[in-house]
Amino acid sequence: MPSVKQTTVDPAATTKGLGTSSTELMTELYPNSPVHNGDMTRTSVQAQGNDLLIQGTVTNGFGIPSFSRDFTGQDSGVAAPDQDVATGGGGLPASPFVPNPASPGPGSQNPTDLPAPPEGFGSEPNGDTYGSGPGALANPVDTAKQIAGSTLGSYGLGTSKPA
Repeated sequence: MPSVKQTTVDPAATTKGLGTSSTELMTELYPNSPVHNGDMTRTSVQAQGNDLLIQGTVTNGFGIPSFSRDFTGQDSGVAAPDQDVATGGGGLPASPFVPNPASPGPGSQNPTDLPAPPEGFGSEPNGDTYGSGPGALANPVDTAKQIAGSTLGSYGLGTSKPA
């Protein structure tokens, strides 16, 4: 859990002066504001963010009938990608770790026209990838479950993985 909290709906109280407003005056001017009347709190904003941004299923969005933001493959019948994948030509990747570097040939943009990749190309994962974390060594089946369980505030400061 991050130790540094960002200001959301609970700014520090201020008094009127150069470059600052008056918290007391703002409360008087806007008494029905959800921030001032207590309807909107840090906890309620975080819960709403989880519901609207991170968890649940989106329906009728951008031409896709529905999309689960909690995708693990368990609920949809379509499994998250596994490192045990078919490889070769005809549009398949070169290995579980890299795409096929070949070209489909003159005049074609059809990935099914791809020849087989060079022998052994990408067969060994590069564990020394940029950044931190497991990189190419992580299996999407495992990382999908971890990502699906994440919520606002569960990521550590300066990292892209749950704390």
